[in-house]
Amino acid sequence: MLRRLPGRRRALDWVASYAAGLAAVEQDAHDLYFVDIRLGPESGLGLIREARRRGILKPMIVLTGFGSDEVDRAATEAGANDYLVKGEFDHALLERTIRYAERSARDLIELDRRLAESERATRELKIQTERRARAEAELSEVLRRIVDDQETERRRLARELHDSLGQSLTLLQLGLDAMARTLAGDGDIRREIASLRELSVRVSEDVNRLAWEIRPTALDDLGLQEAIRQVPAEWQSRCDLAFETHLALDRRLPPEVETTLYRVVQEAITNVVRHAGASRIGIILDGTPEEVRLIVEDDGRGFPSEEAAQAGAPSRRLGLLGIRERLSLVGGSLEIESKRGRGSTLFARVPLRSVPPRP
Repeated sequence: MLRRLPGRRRALDWVASYAAGLAAVEQDAHDLYFVDIRLGPESGLGLIREARRRGILKPMIVLTGFGSDEVDRAATEAGANDYLVKGEFDHALLERTIRYAERSARDLIELDRRLAESERATRELKIQTERRARAEAELSEVLRRIVDDQETERRRLARELHDSLGQSLTLLQLGLDAMARTLAGDGDIRREIASLRELSVRVSEDVNRLAWEIRPTALDDLGLQEAIRQVPAEWQSRCDLAFETHLALDRRLPPEVETTLYRVVQEAITNVVRHAGASRIGIILDGTPEEVRLIVEDDGRGFPSEEAAQAGAPSRRLGLLGIRERLSLVGGSLEIESKRGRGSTLFARVPLRSVPPRP
């Protein structure tokens, strides 16, 4: 039958046992293998299965004494490309079976090659993903340290301004008052002293305001809720906003969470004052054992919510970006709702399960 097939001449080698067959297959010296389903006490399907396990992908055709769906399924599961029933095929069926087996083997080789490429790409992607995750973790740690250092320096500066410089200005005012009392008869000098005292009072007020903006002492001494409670008085002296606050937090939070949420309030109010044209701003703070929630809303001009991440002027975009970055450092998230002419609402959430509360 092989001699009658068109094309190149084919040579046929015979072996009569499982071991000899496996040795011949491992030499990889043939283009095609016919494997009897029974090799003495052993199975030809086992030989094919072992050859496939060793990475041999040449076409293999099972020869069996009878054909059935079970034989077809078993041959396919073993890795054979097709099967022939002995005594029931001629050279034409043999030629078609060989052609099909060779095409199937080529497809399997191509599939194996693509699978290997996919596995390599997957391994490379995994390596790159792990590297990126490590880089992001390192960057987050660097940013966290920078923020911590900034807040530590803010705390020191605020204390210095409030305690040292504030006390010095108070002493200056007392000294000027004493000088005014000792110079009762000299009107010009008394007026000059009064002018200097007014100047010292304004400087003292500016110093106190600057210390509060850098870091309010209430944030460290009394906590987030009390620090937010002081916000309206500080802002109403500089703008026409009406504040409404609902503060229902019943405990102190970890220092980094309190600082983060306070900075979110500061940045949100700054954005409202600069860009929103609002007349009212509301602040809501509450929490559960699992998370703390902060809401800042205004009745200003708003912006399309789909543009929240890049809305308005560059300063607003940077403000929202800064809020998101700060929240991400403590595992928090930010959502924004806004419509043209209907104001804006910022929802900040910080999970507390992984951060033990501060006593």
